[in-house]
Amino acid sequence: MVNYNGKHVVITGASGGMGRVLCKALAQEGAKLSICSNDEAVMDFAKELSCDVFAKALDVTSEAEVKAFFEEAYGKFGEFYALANLAGLSIPGQIPETEENAYDLMMDVNVKGTFLCCKYFANNAADPAIIVNIGSMAARNANGNAPLYCTAKAAVNMLSRGLLLQVGSKNIRVTTVNPGGADTPFWGTRAVDRTKLMQAEDVVDIILFVLKSNPKVQIHDIYFESAARF
Repeated sequence: MVNYNGKHVVITGASGGMGRVLCKALAQEGAKLSICSNDEAVMDFAKELSCDVFAKALDVTSEAEVKAFFEEAYGKFGEFYALANLAGLSIPGQIPETEENAYDLMMDVNVKGTFLCCKYFANNAADPAIIVNIGSMAARNANGNAPLYCTAKAAVNMLSRGLLLQVGSKNIRVTTVNPGGADTPFWGTRAVDRTKLMQAEDVVDIILFVLKSNPKVQIHDIYFESAARF
């Protein structure tokens, strides 16, 4: 198991349900965290963390903002050991009634944002290093309520596989973690049976398992969901 004391970790979507749990877990292990989210709440959250932390509100779909964030993070704590791309969103709806801008936003946040963060992480990654991208069970199980989300998360999985073929020789591992539904603010006001959902901590347990795995082992992807569904 990898010891994270002193290691530099970048976490996007850090002020969300899973992001907060992951940040707190790594802070307790002494990691140096560079965290971001799409609102200023991430700045207040950073004050709760008992570790060296750099926080910034940014739009992960803006290359200029992502580039500046990674450059500033590198300047503060040096080369990156791990990246956890947790930023994402889902817009449910029937395709015949869905506006074009909903498609653009879904693909931009989930896919483009992941691409941009991987790009600038890899430029200054340690040897070894690891990238964890967040997909979804929806990447392989079609959901009639959210087909665009399924499409975006399937794209994240393929992005991870292609990226690994490019950066694996540099000792950078890439894994996609594909959870089923979790009881987090992700759902907004949508009606959902929360008794069938995992907790954020359950998903973070799997993310940490991947992050702490032996650098000699490449985990390609992991699919999992709540046992309460069965």
